Amino acid sequence: MTDAEPLGLGLIGCGAFGLFCLDAYSKLDCVKAAGVADVRAKVAKSFGQDFSVPAYGDPRELIADDSVQIVHIATPPSSHRELVLAAAGAGKHILCEKPLAMNLAQASEMLAAVAASGTIAPVNFVLRYNMVTRTVKRIIDSGIMGQVLTARLTNGASDSMLSPDHWFWDKEVSGGIFVEHGVHFFDFYKCLLGAGSVIDANTEVRGGTAQEDRVMCTVRHDCGAIVNHYHGFDQLAMMDRTTHHMVCELGDIRIDGWIPLELAIDAVVDDSGAEQLLDICPGAQIDVIETFAPEMGTLPSRGVKRKVTQRMRLHYVPQADKQTAYADSVRDLLVDQVAYIRDNTHRREIDESNGRDALALAEQACKLATGA
Repeated sequence: MTDAEPLGLGLIGCGAFGLFCLDAYSKLDCVKAAGVADVRAKVAKSFGQDFSVPAYGDPRELIADDSVQIVHIATPPSSHRELVLAAAGAGKHILCEKPLAMNLAQASEMLAAVAASGTIAPVNFVLRYNMVTRTVKRIIDSGIMGQVLTARLTNGASDSMLSPDHWFWDKEVSGGIFVEHGVHFFDFYKCLLGAGSVIDANTEVRGGTAQEDRVMCTVRHDCGAIVNHYHGFDQLAMMDRTTHHMVCELGDIRIDGWIPLELAIDAVVDDSGAEQLLDICPGAQIDVIETFAPEMGTLPSRGVKRKVTQRMRLHYVPQADKQTAYADSVRDLLVDQVAYIRDNTHRREIDESNGRDALALAEQACKLATGA
Protein backbone atom coordinates (compact mmCIF):
# COMPACT_ATOMS: atom_id res chain seq x y z
CA MET A 1 0.00 0.00 0.00
CA THR A 2 1.33 3.47 -0.92
CA ASP A 3 1.02 6.60 1.19
CA ALA A 4 -1.54 7.89 -1.28
CA GLU A 5 -3.93 5.02 -0.63
CA PRO A 6 -6.43 5.28 2.26
CA LEU A 7 -5.98 2.94 5.20
CA GLY A 8 -8.80 0.47 5.83
CA LEU A 9 -10.58 1.14 9.12
CA GLY A 10 -12.63 -1.47 10.92
CA LEU A 11 -15.09 -0.51 13.65
CA ILE A 12 -15.76 -2.79 16.62
CA GLY A 13 -18.87 -1.68 18.49
CA CYS A 14 -21.85 -0.63 16.40
CA GLY A 15 -23.51 1.87 18.71
CA ALA A 16 -24.59 5.45 18.11
CA PHE A 17 -21.09 6.79 18.62
CA GLY A 18 -19.63 4.26 16.20
CA LEU A 19 -22.14 5.42 13.60
CA PHE A 20 -21.18 9.05 14.29
CA CYS A 21 -17.47 8.28 13.85
CA LEU A 22 -17.85 6.27 10.65
CA ASP A 23 -19.91 9.07 9.16
CA ALA A 24 -17.27 11.62 10.18
CA TYR A 25 -14.46 9.47 8.76
CA SER A 26 -16.29 9.14 5.45
CA LYS A 27 -15.28 12.77 4.72
CA LEU A 28 -11.56 11.88 4.91
CA ASP A 29 -9.27 10.77 2.11
CA CYS A 30 -6.70 9.07 4.38
CA VAL A 31 -9.01 6.27 5.58
CA LYS A 32 -11.92 4.25 4.29
CA ALA A 33 -14.42 2.03 6.08
CA ALA A 34 -13.36 -1.60 5.60
CA GLY A 35 -15.60 -3.51 7.99
CA VAL A 36 -17.72 -3.45 11.13
CA ALA A 37 -18.19 -5.90 13.98
CA ASP A 38 -20.50 -6.28 16.94
CA VAL A 39 -21.47 -9.24 19.10
CA ARG A 40 -25.03 -8.29 18.14
CA ALA A 41 -24.81 -9.78 14.68
CA LYS A 42 -28.00 -8.16 13.41
CA VAL A 43 -26.79 -4.71 14.44
CA ALA A 44 -23.45 -5.33 12.73
CA LYS A 45 -25.21 -6.47 9.57
CA SER A 46 -27.30 -3.29 9.49
CA PHE A 47 -24.18 -1.14 9.90
CA GLY A 48 -22.41 -3.09 7.19
CA GLN A 49 -25.26 -2.51 4.77
CA ASP A 50 -25.32 1.23 5.58
CA PHE A 51 -21.61 1.62 4.81
CA SER A 52 -21.34 -1.11 2.16
CA VAL A 53 -18.67 -3.04 4.08
CA PRO A 54 -18.39 -6.58 5.48
CA ALA A 55 -20.07 -7.16 8.85
CA TYR A 56 -18.95 -9.60 11.52
CA GLY A 57 -20.61 -10.96 14.64
CA ASP A 58 -17.19 -11.88 16.02
CA PRO A 59 -14.68 -8.99 16.40
CA ARG A 60 -11.77 -11.39 15.84
CA GLU A 61 -13.00 -11.99 12.29
CA LEU A 62 -12.78 -8.26 11.58
CA ILE A 63 -9.29 -8.11 13.13
CA ALA A 64 -8.22 -10.95 10.82
CA ASP A 65 -9.53 -9.14 7.74
CA ASP A 66 -6.53 -8.20 5.57
CA SER A 67 -8.28 -5.07 4.31
CA VAL A 68 -8.33 -3.61 7.84
CA GLN A 69 -5.22 -1.69 8.94
CA ILE A 70 -6.76 0.34 11.78
CA VAL A 71 -9.20 -1.07 14.35
CA HIS A 72 -11.42 1.47 16.12
CA ILE A 73 -12.61 -0.07 19.40
CA ALA A 74 -15.89 1.46 20.56
CA THR A 75 -17.09 -1.15 23.05
CA PRO A 76 -17.60 -1.09 26.86
CA PRO A 77 -14.35 -0.68 28.85
CA SER A 78 -14.14 -4.23 30.21
CA SER A 79 -13.69 -5.54 26.65
CA HIS A 80 -10.79 -3.24 25.71
CA ARG A 81 -7.96 -5.42 27.03
CA GLU A 82 -8.95 -8.50 25.03
CA LEU A 83 -9.60 -6.55 21.83
CA VAL A 84 -6.44 -4.45 22.00
CA LEU A 85 -4.29 -7.52 22.63
CA ALA A 86 -5.93 -9.33 19.71
CA ALA A 87 -5.50 -6.38 17.35
CA ALA A 88 -1.90 -5.79 18.38
CA GLY A 89 -1.18 -9.49 17.97
CA ALA A 90 -2.47 -9.25 14.41
CA GLY A 91 -0.28 -6.23 13.68
CA LYS A 92 -3.21 -3.82 13.44
CA HIS A 93 -3.14 -0.18 14.51
CA ILE A 94 -5.71 0.71 17.14
CA LEU A 95 -7.85 3.70 18.06
CA CYS A 96 -9.42 2.96 21.44
CA GLU A 97 -12.35 4.73 23.04
CA LYS A 98 -11.81 5.87 26.61
CA PRO A 99 -10.71 4.48 28.92
CA LEU A 100 -7.73 2.55 27.58
CA ALA A 101 -8.26 -0.17 30.18
CA MET A 102 -9.95 -0.94 33.49
CA ASN A 103 -6.74 -0.39 35.47
CA LEU A 104 -3.05 0.39 35.11
CA ALA A 105 -1.97 -3.25 35.22
CA GLN A 106 -4.08 -3.98 32.14
CA ALA A 107 -2.86 -0.80 30.44
CA SER A 108 0.77 -1.76 30.93
CA GLU A 109 0.16 -5.22 29.49
CA MET A 110 -1.71 -3.81 26.51
CA LEU A 111 0.82 -1.10 25.68
CA ALA A 112 3.69 -3.56 25.95
CA ALA A 113 1.95 -5.73 23.34
CA VAL A 114 1.35 -2.69 21.13
CA ALA A 115 5.00 -1.62 21.36
CA ALA A 116 6.17 -5.16 20.54
CA SER A 117 3.95 -5.21 17.44
CA GLY A 118 5.17 -1.84 16.18
CA THR A 119 1.64 -0.47 16.03
CA ILE A 120 -0.17 2.41 17.79
CA ALA A 121 -3.01 2.49 20.32
CA PRO A 122 -4.00 6.04 21.28
CA VAL A 123 -7.20 6.81 23.17
CA ASN A 124 -9.79 8.94 21.37
CA PHE A 125 -9.31 12.05 23.53
CA VAL A 126 -11.05 14.41 21.13
CA LEU A 127 -11.02 17.40 23.50
CA ARG A 128 -7.38 18.11 22.63
CA TYR A 129 -8.38 18.67 18.99
CA ASN A 130 -11.16 21.13 19.82
CA MET A 131 -10.77 24.76 18.69
CA VAL A 132 -11.72 26.23 22.09
CA THR A 133 -9.31 23.91 23.91
CA ARG A 134 -6.49 24.92 21.59
CA THR A 135 -7.35 28.60 22.04
CA VAL A 136 -7.34 28.37 25.84
CA LYS A 137 -4.00 26.55 25.77
CA ARG A 138 -2.50 29.36 23.68
CA ILE A 139 -3.80 31.93 26.16
CA ILE A 140 -2.45 30.06 29.19
CA ASP A 141 0.91 29.37 27.55
CA SER A 142 1.24 33.05 26.52
CA GLY A 143 1.12 34.24 30.14
CA ILE A 144 -1.27 37.07 29.22
CA MET A 145 -3.45 36.28 32.23
CA GLY A 146 -0.68 35.07 34.50
CA GLN A 147 -0.73 31.63 36.06
CA VAL A 148 -3.86 29.52 36.50
CA LEU A 149 -4.38 29.33 40.26
CA THR A 150 -7.46 27.13 40.52
CA ALA A 151 -10.19 25.69 38.32
CA ARG A 152 -13.57 24.06 38.73
CA LEU A 153 -15.01 21.50 36.32
CA THR A 154 -18.73 20.92 36.75
CA ASN A 155 -19.93 18.09 34.53
CA GLY A 156 -23.68 17.70 34.97
CA ALA A 157 -24.26 14.75 32.64
CA SER A 158 -27.61 13.27 31.69
CA ASP A 159 -28.75 9.91 32.99
CA SER A 160 -32.04 10.00 31.08
CA MET A 161 -30.94 7.24 28.71
CA LEU A 162 -29.17 5.14 31.36
CA SER A 163 -31.62 2.55 32.68
CA PRO A 164 -30.79 0.97 36.07
CA ASP A 165 -29.48 -2.15 34.32
CA HIS A 166 -27.28 -0.25 31.83
CA TRP A 167 -23.67 -1.45 31.76
CA PHE A 168 -22.51 2.05 32.72
CA TRP A 169 -23.60 1.50 36.34
CA ASP A 170 -21.79 -1.84 36.61
CA LYS A 171 -18.25 -1.01 37.75
CA GLU A 172 -17.06 -4.47 36.68
CA VAL A 173 -17.89 -3.41 33.11
CA SER A 174 -17.37 0.37 33.11
CA GLY A 175 -14.80 0.87 35.86
CA GLY A 176 -16.99 3.59 37.39
CA ILE A 177 -17.30 7.27 36.54
CA PHE A 178 -13.68 8.25 37.25
CA VAL A 179 -12.43 5.53 34.89
CA GLU A 180 -15.12 5.50 32.20
CA HIS A 181 -15.72 9.25 31.99
CA GLY A 182 -13.30 11.22 34.12
CA VAL A 183 -10.27 10.27 32.04
CA HIS A 184 -11.37 12.68 29.30
CA PHE A 185 -11.08 15.60 31.70
CA PHE A 186 -7.93 14.40 33.44
CA ASP A 187 -6.29 14.51 30.00
CA PHE A 188 -7.96 17.84 29.16
CA TYR A 189 -6.40 19.54 32.18
CA LYS A 190 -3.07 17.84 31.61
CA CYS A 191 -3.13 19.40 28.14
CA LEU A 192 -3.72 22.87 29.63
CA LEU A 193 -1.77 22.69 32.90
CA GLY A 194 0.66 19.77 32.70
CA ALA A 195 0.99 16.73 34.93
CA GLY A 196 -0.62 16.45 38.34
CA SER A 197 -1.69 14.13 41.15
CA VAL A 198 -5.02 13.48 42.84
CA ILE A 199 -4.93 14.73 46.43
CA ASP A 200 -8.54 14.11 47.46
CA ALA A 201 -11.55 12.20 46.14
CA ASN A 202 -15.06 11.16 47.09
CA THR A 203 -18.00 9.30 45.58
CA GLU A 204 -21.75 9.32 46.28
CA VAL A 205 -24.43 6.72 45.59
CA ARG A 206 -28.01 7.48 44.65
CA GLY A 207 -30.38 7.18 47.55
CA GLY A 208 -31.90 3.70 47.92
CA THR A 209 -29.64 2.21 45.23
CA ALA A 210 -26.07 1.07 44.72
CA GLN A 211 -25.65 3.36 41.70
CA GLU A 212 -22.59 5.57 42.10
CA ASP A 213 -23.86 8.59 40.22
CA ARG A 214 -21.68 11.45 41.56
CA VAL A 215 -17.91 11.56 41.95
CA MET A 216 -15.54 14.38 42.79
CA CYS A 217 -11.81 14.83 43.22
CA THR A 218 -9.09 17.45 43.53
CA VAL A 219 -5.99 17.40 41.35
CA ARG A 220 -2.90 19.43 42.17
CA HIS A 221 -0.94 20.12 39.01
CA ASP A 222 2.83 20.46 39.12
CA CYS A 223 2.49 24.09 37.97
CA GLY A 224 0.67 24.84 41.26
CA ALA A 225 -2.89 24.97 39.92
CA ILE A 226 -5.57 23.21 41.97
CA VAL A 227 -8.43 21.74 39.90
CA ASN A 228 -11.69 20.44 41.38
CA HIS A 229 -13.52 17.86 39.25
CA TYR A 230 -17.23 17.10 39.68
CA HIS A 231 -18.96 14.48 37.55
CA GLY A 232 -22.63 13.85 38.18
CA PHE A 233 -24.80 11.61 36.03
CA ASP A 234 -27.84 13.25 37.56
CA GLN A 235 -29.45 15.52 34.97
CA LEU A 236 -32.40 15.39 32.58
CA ALA A 237 -31.34 15.10 28.94
CA MET A 238 -32.23 18.70 28.15
CA MET A 239 -30.04 19.97 31.01
CA ASP A 240 -26.88 18.01 30.17
CA ARG A 241 -24.08 20.55 30.55
CA THR A 242 -20.40 21.02 31.28
CA THR A 243 -18.64 24.16 32.48
CA HIS A 244 -15.05 25.04 33.35
CA HIS A 245 -14.10 28.07 35.46
CA MET A 246 -10.39 28.88 35.71
CA VAL A 247 -9.19 31.57 38.08
CA CYS A 248 -5.96 33.14 36.88
CA GLU A 249 -3.74 35.80 38.41
CA LEU A 250 -5.22 38.44 36.09
CA GLY A 251 -8.77 37.23 35.56
CA ASP A 252 -11.16 34.40 34.78
CA ILE A 253 -11.48 31.94 31.91
CA ARG A 254 -14.82 30.19 31.42
CA ILE A 255 -15.49 27.37 28.96
CA ASP A 256 -18.94 26.05 28.16
CA GLY A 257 -19.79 22.65 26.68
CA TRP A 258 -18.81 18.97 27.02
CA ILE A 259 -17.55 19.57 23.51
CA PRO A 260 -16.24 23.09 24.24
CA LEU A 261 -18.06 25.66 22.13
CA GLU A 262 -17.80 28.96 23.99
CA LEU A 263 -15.00 30.81 25.71
CA ALA A 264 -15.50 33.82 27.98
CA ILE A 265 -12.72 35.88 29.54
CA ASP A 266 -12.87 38.61 32.17
CA ALA A 267 -9.38 40.02 32.67
CA VAL A 268 -7.22 43.03 33.40
CA VAL A 269 -4.46 43.42 30.81
CA ASP A 270 -2.16 45.98 29.30
CA ASP A 271 -2.51 47.15 25.71
CA SER A 272 -0.15 44.45 24.46
CA GLY A 273 -2.13 41.75 26.28
CA ALA A 274 -5.37 43.03 24.75
CA GLU A 275 -3.85 42.86 21.28
CA GLN A 276 -2.59 39.32 21.90
CA LEU A 277 -6.03 38.16 23.02
CA LEU A 278 -7.57 39.62 19.87
CA ASP A 279 -4.95 37.83 17.77
CA ILE A 280 -5.58 34.48 19.52
CA CYS A 281 -9.39 34.87 19.35
CA PRO A 282 -10.09 36.38 15.91
CA GLY A 283 -13.59 37.76 15.56
CA ALA A 284 -14.32 37.59 19.29
CA GLN A 285 -16.74 40.04 20.88
CA ILE A 286 -14.72 42.47 23.03
CA ASP A 287 -16.03 44.88 25.64
CA VAL A 288 -13.72 47.24 27.51
CA ILE A 289 -15.31 47.56 30.95
CA GLU A 290 -12.87 49.99 32.50
CA THR A 291 -9.65 51.82 31.68
CA PHE A 292 -7.06 52.77 34.26
CA ALA A 293 -5.23 56.04 34.76
CA PRO A 294 -1.44 55.82 34.42
CA GLU A 295 -0.94 56.16 38.16
CA MET A 296 -3.19 53.15 38.73
CA GLY A 297 -1.68 51.08 35.93
CA THR A 298 0.98 49.32 37.97
CA LEU A 299 -0.17 47.40 41.03
CA PRO A 300 1.39 44.63 43.12
CA SER A 301 -0.22 41.18 43.24
CA ARG A 302 1.30 37.95 44.53
CA GLY A 303 4.53 39.84 45.09
CA VAL A 304 4.79 40.99 41.48
CA LYS A 305 4.21 44.49 40.08
CA ARG A 306 1.79 44.21 37.18
CA LYS A 307 1.12 46.84 34.54
CA VAL A 308 -2.51 46.98 33.41
CA THR A 309 -4.39 49.50 31.30
CA GLN A 310 -7.87 48.05 30.99
CA ARG A 311 -10.38 45.49 32.19
CA MET A 312 -11.89 43.67 29.26
CA ARG A 313 -14.46 40.96 28.63
CA LEU A 314 -14.17 38.65 25.66
CA HIS A 315 -16.67 36.18 24.23
CA TYR A 316 -15.43 33.75 21.59
CA VAL A 317 -17.47 31.14 19.68
CA PRO A 318 -15.30 29.64 16.91
CA GLN A 319 -17.84 26.88 16.15
CA ALA A 320 -21.47 27.26 17.15
CA ASP A 321 -22.69 23.78 16.21
CA LYS A 322 -21.79 20.96 18.62
CA GLN A 323 -22.06 18.14 16.08
CA THR A 324 -19.81 19.96 13.61
CA ALA A 325 -17.23 20.75 16.28
CA TYR A 326 -17.34 17.15 17.52
CA ALA A 327 -16.98 15.64 14.03
CA ASP A 328 -14.11 17.99 13.16
CA SER A 329 -12.26 16.94 16.32
CA VAL A 330 -12.80 13.23 15.62
CA ARG A 331 -11.49 13.67 12.09
CA ASP A 332 -8.50 15.78 13.16
CA LEU A 333 -7.49 13.15 15.72
CA LEU A 334 -7.57 10.36 13.15
CA VAL A 335 -5.68 12.42 10.56
CA ASP A 336 -3.01 13.08 13.21
CA GLN A 337 -2.64 9.35 13.89
CA VAL A 338 -2.54 8.38 10.22
CA ALA A 339 0.17 10.99 9.63
CA TYR A 340 2.27 9.23 12.29
CA ILE A 341 1.57 5.78 10.85
CA ARG A 342 2.92 7.00 7.51
CA ASP A 343 5.82 8.97 8.99
CA ASN A 344 6.93 8.18 12.54
CA THR A 345 8.80 11.48 12.78
CA HIS A 346 5.42 13.20 12.89
CA ARG A 347 4.65 14.45 16.39
CA ARG A 348 1.19 13.39 17.51
CA GLU A 349 -1.01 15.46 19.82
CA ILE A 350 -2.20 12.20 21.42
CA ASP A 351 -0.03 9.13 21.82
CA GLU A 352 -0.14 5.97 23.93
CA SER A 353 1.02 7.80 27.07
CA ASN A 354 -2.12 9.93 27.27
CA GLY A 355 -4.46 7.01 27.83
CA ARG A 356 -2.20 5.53 30.48
CA ASP A 357 -1.57 8.83 32.32
CA ALA A 358 -5.28 9.71 32.48
CA LEU A 359 -6.06 6.22 33.75
CA ALA A 360 -3.38 6.63 36.44
CA LEU A 361 -5.23 9.69 37.80
CA ALA A 362 -8.55 7.83 37.66
CA GLU A 363 -7.03 4.96 39.61
CA GLN A 364 -5.62 7.41 42.18
CA ALA A 365 -9.06 8.96 42.59
CA CYS A 366 -10.76 5.58 43.00
CA LYS A 367 -8.27 4.53 45.68
CA LEU A 368 -8.57 7.78 47.63
CA ALA A 369 -12.37 7.67 47.45
CA THR A 370 -12.50 4.16 48.88
CA GLY A 371 -9.59 4.55 51.29
CA ALA A 372 -7.73 1.72 49.55
